Amino acid sequence: MKSLFIATLILLARQIIPGSPAFIDPTGTYVLTGPIKKNRIRGHSGELRVRLLEGHNVAVCFYINKGYPGYESGAFMDTLRYEDNRISWSPSNDTSCSVVFYFDETLVEVLEIYSDPHSGCGFGQDVLVPAVFRKSSNDIPIIQDLSMRGASS
Repeated sequence: MKSLFIATLILLARQIIPGSPAFIDPTGTYVLTGPIKKNRIRGHSGELRVRLLEGHNVAVCFYINKGYPGYESGAFMDTLRYEDNRISWSPSNDTSCSVVFYFDETLVEVLEIYSDPHSGCGFGQDVLVPAVFRKSSNDIPIIQDLSMRGASS
């Protein structure tokens, strides 16, 4: 919760302070780790991998899971425009929402912006929530489909 508060303050500061923010290279891997109780992930967890390409484009793969008991999840992989240290993704079949990623040096804040609160932005009910993913690596990540990440073997 403290991380979400800090990220929200960063977001507000970006909107209040005029001018373009200093460029942040978003390349790396970011993780969200939900609380674990009795060997079960009880809250949201996920992974975001970003690779800066030529120009202002990034290759992205994203996965989020809402945890026990159903472990419902959602994922996407895409190439997106990176401007003002943020990217925005919208599902091709739902123009009523976007998932916005605001980057900082050590974290990324994920928010859903929607006109229909029931849309889910292509994700299942309550899968996509406002969250702060912490940067776990600056290495260039492998961009691949993460949708099977939480599937049982």
